[in-house]
Amino acid sequence: MKPLLIQESDTRFPRIALISSNPVMRMGLRLILKTHPFASEIDDVPLGATAVETVVRKKPQAIIVDLELADADTSELISKLRTAAADSRIVVLSGLDDMKLTREALAAGADGVVLTIQPPAVLFAAIESLCGLAPGFMGHCPAQSAIGLTGERASARSDDRSRVGFNRGLTSRELEIIHSLAKGFKNKQIAERLSIKEATVRRHLTLIFSKMQVSSRQQLLIAAHQKGLIEFGVV
Repeated sequence: MKPLLIQESDTRFPRIALISSNPVMRMGLRLILKTHPFASEIDDVPLGATAVETVVRKKPQAIIVDLELADADTSELISKLRTAAADSRIVVLSGLDDMKLTREALAAGADGVVLTIQPPAVLFAAIESLCGLAPGFMGHCPAQSAIGLTGERASARSDDRSRVGFNRGLTSRELEIIHSLAKGFKNKQIAERLSIKEATVRRHLTLIFSKMQVSSRQQLLIAAHQKGLIEFGVV
């Protein structure tokens, strides 16, 4: 019974590894993550060279990787992390101008991407989604504001759809709503921006989900980015 209790605790409160050569970023992330109770332990990894060893030893459920590592090739490191920790979820922190590096990181095996300019709730939502935590587990974290971009492993099902076939039937209004979601806006904010009712936004989202064959806002943004409906890093 005891091992089962430990396993359940680890699942609900994931251990998180922070990989960054920037001490300010590590300190800031630690302070942000500590404001919410979902992380059981947070491990600082200041050097990319020791990251794989630390991850193998600590076995974190979530790994946050700074895209701008000073001492390692990020894509190569992510590939090694993916091999060494197949069950861990890898989230990359990316700047607006790092689109090429971001795509390389996704191709190397990263599970998600969060922009460094986005609010903490986006990072919380990405971790919540990737680690399979119950929606809203962090209290106020709105999953709809998370631009979680998945790599090849998670996107295999959608790769066989062409861009033309993928957005067939989407109206200009629906595309506007998708672009607004990509900027992190909530339903009420979208309604105000587009001068429509909030209930109308919800109806549009229901239709968009059906047309795009997705079941959540995060999946919608993932699919929209992969098929070129939204451009990553353009706000």
